[in-house]
Amino acid sequence: MSNDITTPQWVSDDGQLRELCNRWEKLPVLAIDTEFIRVNTFYPQIGLLQVCDGEGSYLLDPLALEDWGAFRELLQAPEVLKVLHSCSEDLLVFKEYFDLIPGPIFDTQRAAAFLGMGYSISYQNLVSELLDIHVGKGETRSDWLRRPLSEQQKAYAALDVAYLLEMYAYLKERLQERGQLEWLQAECEEMREIARQVEDEANWEDFYLNMGASWRLDRAQLAVLRRLSIWREQQARHQNRPRPWVARDADLILLAEEQPQSAAELKAMSGEKELSRDVLKQDPETLCRLIAEGREQSIPADAEAQGKPLSPDQRRRLKHCQAATKRVASETGIAVELLARKKQLIALLLAFDGPGVFEWPAELDGWRRALLEKPLLAALQPQGETTAGVDA
Repeated sequence: MSNDITTPQWVSDDGQLRELCNRWEKLPVLAIDTEFIRVNTFYPQIGLLQVCDGEGSYLLDPLALEDWGAFRELLQAPEVLKVLHSCSEDLLVFKEYFDLIPGPIFDTQRAAAFLGMGYSISYQNLVSELLDIHVGKGETRSDWLRRPLSEQQKAYAALDVAYLLEMYAYLKERLQERGQLEWLQAECEEMREIARQVEDEANWEDFYLNMGASWRLDRAQLAVLRRLSIWREQQARHQNRPRPWVARDADLILLAEEQPQSAAELKAMSGEKELSRDVLKQDPETLCRLIAEGREQSIPADAEAQGKPLSPDQRRRLKHCQAATKRVASETGIAVELLARKKQLIALLLAFDGPGVFEWPAELDGWRRALLEKPLLAALQPQGETTAGVDA
């Protein structure tokens, strides 16, 4: 690897970017990263884009560049693999700034999880483990929107992509040896799909079911909560503020429980019921109207709020499922969190205990099902019963 790869070139000229893209589009693989700020806004504010092509590192200045046409084509070029580390938030940056999701991608953090290096190993730790190189974290919380950037900022940003391609080559080879490269590719496509759906308003319909205490509400209250939850999604984007700065989950649940019908009733809740100041800053007439609309609506018959306490028998079987998942993780070397998280196992358990024909959950399908179906179905059985069939 060239010694110059950690010394970045600053790119702020549209013509220079086009020339680089013309060269990069002929390569099989590129390393990409972003630097952004998302402290007091809903949408990330992009400050920098980093690219490494194996010969040099480049810092693209989104505050100066205007013509991104060639770069947008590059991000979508199917013959150029984009290597990133822990890319979930980066994909959202690309979705917001370029209105696209890069692809195909290779996430080195997710690859490491398949190889027994932990579920969420940091870039710095992965570089240390694979290459025995120390990468500092000094500029992690830096202001990437200021100009000019300091030399320390530039060096830190360059290091974030400088070693990705070398690690990619190692990780890819190991995954191929274990027959797991296609599994990683499926995971990366799923990450792209999740990022693609973030702005799909149809998905907002079910957000209320995942609020921590929503299970305590009756169905009429849940209908109000759903209406308020959708409104919060709209307002967070319209105001460009984090969701809790519009209203906390606890605020929406309290409003769904109490259902004030006037501004006076809403104001009376501010002290005794501990509504946050942020929700009290919202238009009270709008909130009361939303609550009234929610009362006139109904929720789907199969809607089930998450978080309801499990019965003693369910807790016992959940522990059996967790133990079975850990055994598979030990046998395969795959991080247990990548195989199945507790939330997914609970969803599996509730589906298994639900009425009608049991269907295997989509979140545990594909390569996960091949590894987990037999041990998890056995763990789900009440003691003394045998595993029943399951629909695909």
